[in-house]
Amino acid sequence: MFYGYIDESGDEQTNLRTLSCLAGHWSQLFWFQNDWEKILENKNKELRAQGRPVLSRFHATYWSTKNDEFEGWSDEEKIEFIDKFIWLFHRYPVVGSSETLNKQDLAEVFPEAKTQERIEQLAHVVLFMYIVTYFDSRLLGDPRYVTDRIAFIHDETPHKGVLSDTFEGLKNDVGVKNRDRLAWIQCKGWKEEVLLQAADLIAYENFKVIERKQAGAEMRIPMKRILLSSRFAGRNAMVTKDTLQEFRDKADKPTLDTVFGYARIKF
Repeated sequence: MFYGYIDESGDEQTNLRTLSCLAGHWSQLFWFQNDWEKILENKNKELRAQGRPVLSRFHATYWSTKNDEFEGWSDEEKIEFIDKFIWLFHRYPVVGSSETLNKQDLAEVFPEAKTQERIEQLAHVVLFMYIVTYFDSRLLGDPRYVTDRIAFIHDETPHKGVLSDTFEGLKNDVGVKNRDRLAWIQCKGWKEEVLLQAADLIAYENFKVIERKQAGAEMRIPMKRILLSSRFAGRNAMVTKDTLQEFRDKADKPTLDTVFGYARIKF
């Protein structure tokens, strides 16, 4: 059984929205999670001994900006800490799929979403559809896993109904070759699902990849180090305005009705 842990990232300044999924077979994810918890536990022992605030979890944004529970950390301590998590991507085989779009592009191609204030909802629908399509081919289409199914766990979000409806629709979509092996989707919090912290790291770093690429800057060190692993596979793609427009131009009314229905847009 495969499990995919989904989180999002982005900001209003760039108008970028990233949805990422970190997936793997539970036979490997069990140990990945166990080691992740040990890293946090050991760090908290160190922090307690120093009389410093302990960590409730790993939060990529706070780690990067040294805010909240990471306030006062040195750059050296930050890197040393995250390197322990990055090592897990070298030890265990996991797959990542990250999809990003510009919400302004989405609004221009689908003005109905902007008028009805459903841009975020439609963004989640489009990005999640790309993620499921990727894993349909990448994992479920692999001849080594012909009997395995995949389930998805998303961090708590106001868009959980949108994601749930999209998932149920894809289970009946003839375009998804292995749709009968899509198991279920649930939205949970990081306290319930430790691996959502790893998904948060992947979502944030992949968002930064796209953001920095558009700004002409180099990839950040954490993502560079993750990608050095021969055991980490996947993709980070930008859904361009041209791609969105092509979909709009080619889609018939029933298809648009379906996609808009997932996002609660009246068409």
